[in-house]
Amino acid sequence: MGSASLFAQLDLGKRSLMAQQAGIQVAGHNVANVNNENYSRQRVDLDPQHPVKSRFGTGVDVKTVERMSDRFITGRLIGEQSRGGSLEVRANTLARLENLFNDTEGLGLRSALNNFWNAWGELANNPESEIHRKEVVNSAKGLAERFHGLAADLKNIREELNGRIAGNVEKVNQLSAQLAKLNTLLQQVDRGGGEANDVRDEREGTLRELAKLVQIEWFEDDDRLVNVNIGNGWPLVLGRNANHIEASFDHEEVGLFSIRGIDPRGISRDLTGLLRTGQLAELVDVRDEVVVGFMDQMDLLASELAFRVNRLHSTGTGINSPLERLRSSFALKPDARDKPLPFVRDGLFRIHLVGDGNEILETYEIEIRAGRDTIHDIVARINQAVGDPAIFQAALLPDGSVSLTAKNLNRFVLGADETDFPVVMGFNNFFENLQGAKDIRINQRLEENPNQISTGNNLKPGENSVAQAIHGLQFVPTMVEESATFDEFYNGVVAELGLRINRNQAEKHNQDLVIDQFRRMRDEFSSVNMDEEVADMVQFQRGFQASAKFISTVDEMTRTVVSM
Repeated sequence: MGSASLFAQLDLGKRSLMAQQAGIQVAGHNVANVNNENYSRQRVDLDPQHPVKSRFGTGVDVKTVERMSDRFITGRLIGEQSRGGSLEVRANTLARLENLFNDTEGLGLRSALNNFWNAWGELANNPESEIHRKEVVNSAKGLAERFHGLAADLKNIREELNGRIAGNVEKVNQLSAQLAKLNTLLQQVDRGGGEANDVRDEREGTLRELAKLVQIEWFEDDDRLVNVNIGNGWPLVLGRNANHIEASFDHEEVGLFSIRGIDPRGISRDLTGLLRTGQLAELVDVRDEVVVGFMDQMDLLASELAFRVNRLHSTGTGINSPLERLRSSFALKPDARDKPLPFVRDGLFRIHLVGDGNEILETYEIEIRAGRDTIHDIVARINQAVGDPAIFQAALLPDGSVSLTAKNLNRFVLGADETDFPVVMGFNNFFENLQGAKDIRINQRLEENPNQISTGNNLKPGENSVAQAIHGLQFVPTMVEESATFDEFYNGVVAELGLRINRNQAEKHNQDLVIDQFRRMRDEFSSVNMDEEVADMVQFQRGFQASAKFISTVDEMTRTVVSM
């Protein structure tokens, strides 16, 4: 009986030795992962072994190796990643836009606008000067080039964002596949009786990385497998299986990606508008909203500038303005030729027939009825007002443009206009512009012959009323329902960008503080503390030594009993 009891004590000592060894091993594992951001420290959970017949106890059991993790803090930290990812993408994009609109070196749009207005002011003071006319051409070309540069740069930013969307879609698929793989591994470890703490750490880190890319809803099922939904409930990860998303070219704009979810049956769902936060959702938003908003504002500025300058220029005259033939810059598509001509106003526009000595021989007044007259009606009315095709004739050409032709050695200029018909069709325009900032340019005829630039009216030498009016446009409220000048509008665009940057910086700073706060809370609970681990190792080492001494003592006692 005594010998059997001593042998039981040897077994007790063995279990104690193994428990202390397990404690040292776990502490060493913690120390090894001290710099692993995703690691949660582990702790050996020891329980006394319940005695069955012994009155003195039978030692210790290693119940489990516990992973120190707070589910609430983990959930909040993962959840906050999405907003942090959104603000990071927006900050990068706004910084790119800030560089585009930076005029500090005198090479921006504001400087180009100032040069343009100044050139017209100099020409108004010297309307007969060929040098100042060439300077107007050069300043207009510089302005157009700056518009083109901004439009191209904004387009490039959109294309870069579009490419990043495809890249992030691939990252989401990689992470979702990794989560499904980790779910499978975790289940295998659990069923094999092992501890899957390290797998859970890796899975939690993968969830945080995924949440930064796209807002997720996640939960553990009864089998302790993580399931992940995105885009208002679309399943991305279902236990050991992962669906995938794709960057699809079915966006309403050619060449741009939309985001679709694909399930195992091949059924797809458009998720583009359902992703609320995260880098992927923000890339779509800044591509289709923020950058497009600035593109639209630049197009509006370029188009309105061209229209206002053209309205004054088209009916003016310069040094060498009378022409034998003039063709409209713009052409109407076939389906538009039988519809009322848009953008014109009720009233009269005038054509002056000019003789050899630049004297006005005849003035023809043509009535326009807005909302009723087609281009066919207007061409017919011009010819009716003249009454003699041998003197002057208007014609609608096969491509949809309109030609005005003086005959029998006559020439003509356009006169006072109340209708905007010359501007709409592009007769004697200073700028040619259809789409906005991307295609605004000076009329090639004026670039080749600056003497045809309009500075006055009615062919009067030295007359500068048109040049003065165009120079004065910089001071006239023409934008935002005629409440802001061109310069004020552009300054407002730049100011709006500055406000967006400041607001985003404040939001990002606050969000970083929130994430840091939850990270610190997690670290306080889950991170490895070297001092604590060293203390645990010393404690387990002493326990191991004591257990070894206990076994040695029992062994001597056993030999004594056996030798009796």
